[in-house]
Amino acid sequence: MSQTKSNPVCHPPIQQAKVHFNDLGVPVADQFDDIYFNNENGLAETNYVFLQHNDLPQRWQMTTTTPFTVAESGFGTGLNFIACWELFERTAPATQRLHFVSFEKYPLAPADLAKALAPFSHLARYCQALLAAYPTPHAGCHRLQLTARVTLDLWFGDIHEQLPQWLPHAKQTVDAWFLDGFAPDKNPQMWQASLYQAMAASCREQATFATFTAAGTVRRGLQAAGFEVRKTKGFGRKREMIHGTYTGATTTRPARPAADTPITIVGGGIAAACVAWSLTQRGYQVHLLTSGVADGASGNAQGAVYPLLQVELSPLSRFHLSAFDHARQFYQRVAEPHWHGSGMVQLSMNARRLQRQQKLASSDTYAPELVRSLRAEETQQLWGELPAVPALWYPSSGWVAPKQLIPYILAQCGERLQVSSDVTITAITATASQQWVLTSAQGKQYHAQTLILAAGAGLTQLLQPWHIHTEAVRGQVTQVSATDTSRQCPLVVCYKGYFTPVASDNTHCVGATYQRHFSWENYQHCTAADTAENLTQLQTDIQQPWTYAVTPVADRAALRHTTRDHLPITGWLTPSLGVIGGLSSRGFTSAPICAELLVSQWLQEPLPLTAELAQRLAPQRLQGVVTVPECEPYR
Repeated sequence: MSQTKSNPVCHPPIQQAKVHFNDLGVPVADQFDDIYFNNENGLAETNYVFLQHNDLPQRWQMTTTTPFTVAESGFGTGLNFIACWELFERTAPATQRLHFVSFEKYPLAPADLAKALAPFSHLARYCQALLAAYPTPHAGCHRLQLTARVTLDLWFGDIHEQLPQWLPHAKQTVDAWFLDGFAPDKNPQMWQASLYQAMAASCREQATFATFTAAGTVRRGLQAAGFEVRKTKGFGRKREMIHGTYTGATTTRPARPAADTPITIVGGGIAAACVAWSLTQRGYQVHLLTSGVADGASGNAQGAVYPLLQVELSPLSRFHLSAFDHARQFYQRVAEPHWHGSGMVQLSMNARRLQRQQKLASSDTYAPELVRSLRAEETQQLWGELPAVPALWYPSSGWVAPKQLIPYILAQCGERLQVSSDVTITAITATASQQWVLTSAQGKQYHAQTLILAAGAGLTQLLQPWHIHTEAVRGQVTQVSATDTSRQCPLVVCYKGYFTPVASDNTHCVGATYQRHFSWENYQHCTAADTAENLTQLQTDIQQPWTYAVTPVADRAALRHTTRDHLPITGWLTPSLGVIGGLSSRGFTSAPICAELLVSQWLQEPLPLTAELAQRLAPQRLQGVVTVPECEPYR
């Protein structure tokens, strides 16, 4: 079927908060001329208003529903979240999880956030973890998995623009609302009926709310939306505040899959590993069927992690903004020994790339923390052996070593993961009872109740019964031995190909060829011509003497799994058949967020992407006749 057009989505640039600190050291928002928290004791105010009047921690000690989901209308300094996190960690049952969702129109700059939180020294561990994971200021959802039991979704942008992107997949998921934000008379744009109605739609039965204000317009708006509202003594000098319970109508939601539901995953690369991790962290048992761990496109010696950004804020760019921030934070926390935050430079070595760089730099679309334009002399300041050409600098990007990274992620899954190796699944068949029979090339059959396909290029065959059109593209990577000069390379270098910093075995990766036409029977056969192509591209684009001194020592060929619109495929073809693929050359950037999306959809949890992007990633978009025109590959 042809692709359907989605409703237009507004993506205005995000403005960071402008703040100053008063004589008491409390941050004040210049946009609203209002304090972020109480002058006398901001933490005590949080505990009294939001935690105590949402009956925490008593409720998460009593409920069997997991995760316990809190939504908040103004993240600000993050103090409410940090206090909630600390209390949850200290008092909640070990089987409970906390999912905290917060909206913020004007996110604080990291330096201001650190200064605002500095007085709370006994919470320093939580503050530091938040700062380490804090995302770049771009609109949409940023999922931060701060511990195995605590997830924070930060939605940057005007709450009335972000709620329609969050709510379609968050109905009846929220247990407690922290109705925060600057005072109604300071920020009347936020305190609108549409906010209270969205709160009501998101609430589970008997969900609660609390807010510091007792303004009549707020009280009446909440009552009209279906909340029972109660007045009580306000914090400190405030006379009153309100809190209450949602008593409006709710509908019966499909039951969440039982905790003992077994899940089978087909695949052994980064996508399969991330899905297995996301499921086992939520307590599910996973059986991984794989021909070999990290033996496909995820098996190269090194893989770069950086976002694919276009001049315009396209759907592809918006996906990569969320995907990259999540991937960086995921690797830092889950696989820290295998994350190398070296940064990446993208050289503008011809007129076309220079024009793109200039347009991107002049657009002010992306935050400088993510990417900024360099003059020729600034490029050489990164490393003196780079050519004196303009470039784009991605300071928070980096690289991973897949052969070590993927087994490490799988090891974090613990006893909930069973791995069956040397299994190549060639076909899947549905049974009358809506289960699955998997046939392997080795002649053995496997049975699955819930099945997730994460088999990379193998999906081109496995998805044929659903008429999903994808493509496999062959790529050959060359490893070269390091020289005294190349060994000093401190960052990933991208041109028409790429060159990585030295790995632990004293080699670099140079890649990669891009071949749409190849033989499936011997695509893994490496050729001298492809080796020469990789080295010639390096020498031609870098134009530095050291590029002629590196010596090839090994080659490896694999298949990228691609889609015509360059977006991954992530979603459910049936209630028991999920798919994640089409990660192309950016698998290590996009796999963690796609895994979270797939698992969140299955468990009916709030999604880590906007509703629009989730729809764009759905595998059904590639069924039947595809009307998207052929595109040039992005490398």
